[in-house]
Amino acid sequence: MKIEKIKNFNQVMLAITGILGTFLLLIVIIAILPEILERFDFDRRSKITNSLISEEMVERLNMDNQRLQIVSYESPELIDTVNVIYIIPVSISTLDKPETVVEAADNGIMALYDYGSTKNKGYYKDNYFAGLFANIIVYQPFENKTVLLFNERIMINMLHAYYFKDEVLLVFYTAEKDTNKDGFVNFEDDTNLCIYSLKTGIMRRITDGTNSITDYQFVGNSKDMLVEFSLSQYKDVKFNSYKPRKIMRYEFEAEKLSEVVPETIQQQMQTLLEGKNY
Repeated sequence: MKIEKIKNFNQVMLAITGILGTFLLLIVIIAILPEILERFDFDRRSKITNSLISEEMVERLNMDNQRLQIVSYESPELIDTVNVIYIIPVSISTLDKPETVVEAADNGIMALYDYGSTKNKGYYKDNYFAGLFANIIVYQPFENKTVLLFNERIMINMLHAYYFKDEVLLVFYTAEKDTNKDGFVNFEDDTNLCIYSLKTGIMRRITDGTNSITDYQFVGNSKDMLVEFSLSQYKDVKFNSYKPRKIMRYEFEAEKLSEVVPETIQQQMQTLLEGKNY
């Protein structure tokens, strides 16, 4: 009889302990949940602020006559003093939550860095414009001419103005599609390189399939470039260091992209790396 009572008592205590433990766990979860949600919301807002939302998200917002991002214009910068040509980078202001379409704008501030004269280069000066932009406007006040460089949704980064003797070139990276399918267009997606001539109005795009451009440099005192690509075939492969890359040469006048390291040498290098006889 006593054993049965003890057994029942133990079961009751276990039940009470379980209820108390569950109750305490719920209290802990409720206490830390706002912090977790706030952190998630901060990370998400930070990503949205530095990104162009995807076309799929835009379509959903358009169906409800709403918007999440608003066009903003940065301070004009005089690029060509002789011909009096300005550029006006177009940036994005992102709302905390979608709103019904209303006219609004919030002008930002653009930092300008003058890299000064550059020895042994075809260009004699390099200006860098800090910021992420959604377009670029070229404005010529005396000719009353305004040109929008892109008629598409795009993100622009690392904008440079290179001053050559005969023209000024705008060079910048672009992200154009949500290639990693995370809902945003930013520089975690595939990137290309664009070159725009203020003199001719010609836009050149340097692309190599889905390989992303990670760096570039001018060749000697010419307008040709050596361009570094991150190989997309290793996009989902983990490496202890950075992903494999390759170098290509871009011929400015011919608008031609070609391999710097021939295929035979690439094969030879890989064979040597693997310790095999070539």
